[in-house]
Amino acid sequence: MAVNDTVTGFFAVRKKAVRESVRGDFVSLELGDHSGRVNAVCWDPDQFCLIELEAGMVIKAKGVVGEYRDKKQLVLSRIRLAKDGEFQLETILPHSSKPLEERRARILSLAERIENSYLKALADSFLHDEKFLESFMTSPAGKLWHHAFIGGLSEHSANVAQMAMELGSHYGFLDKDLLLFGGLFHDAGKMASYATGTMIDYTDDGRLIGHIVLMDQWLCERAKRIEGFPDQLLTKVRHILLSHQGEFDTPVQPMVPEAFIVYYCDEIDSKMGAIERIRSRHNGVGWSGFVNLLSRYLYFGEKSEE
Repeated sequence: MAVNDTVTGFFAVRKKAVRESVRGDFVSLELGDHSGRVNAVCWDPDQFCLIELEAGMVIKAKGVVGEYRDKKQLVLSRIRLAKDGEFQLETILPHSSKPLEERRARILSLAERIENSYLKALADSFLHDEKFLESFMTSPAGKLWHHAFIGGLSEHSANVAQMAMELGSHYGFLDKDLLLFGGLFHDAGKMASYATGTMIDYTDDGRLIGHIVLMDQWLCERAKRIEGFPDQLLTKVRHILLSHQGEFDTPVQPMVPEAFIVYYCDEIDSKMGAIERIRSRHNGVGWSGFVNLLSRYLYFGEKSEE
């Protein structure tokens, strides 16, 4: 969007607030679609906009792009509830650019490389569960920061598992099966942490329990069904998953070698995923705005003459 553009389109309502001004009540909104988010304002709201409109709805809106506090803002002149069949969910929610079958094949191929019979059985108990696998392939890995799109969880998980294998190959004392399993399943609890209706948002379990604890529960439940699963092996696997965020919102810090590898690979891929998103918004050139979660600006280089 450029300032002074007239825009008409379908958007998910991410946030809504009714505010007061000297002219009367107005409605402040955050709207979103597959390309991102934008603030919007309706200075003369009708009854639908003022009373009936709620976060989570999909609307058709028309407005002119302006600026407020150095950010683009859509000043709405018309707004109504979108009708069934008027829009496709793919235009409202961001989706992975990689085909579903390609992502599924990559996950299953990495899992096939696990040689430990107990860890292989544990991985199969998840990935041979059609309901689990379907959710795993279509869930996001974040709300806004990294891999925050449909299919993002499978992309991120495969990236971390593959990087962990490649990095681990430099150190002969590491257990590659622990690296593979930890990389593939470290974030799997996010399947129950995010809801994907018309926007990505936290579920109650996601806010109150968290994806790390949720996956730990699933892990223990499934391991108990595998006859003779070694207690010490389960403890190591649990530790890798419980510590994979290092020192940030995590029950324990990494204390076994494989946990360090999974943690750093997760850190790299999550940061690169976020940076890739920010870079694409700037067409891969120039400076970004200030990135709060990184506490810095990012520089992407100059535009080539070609």
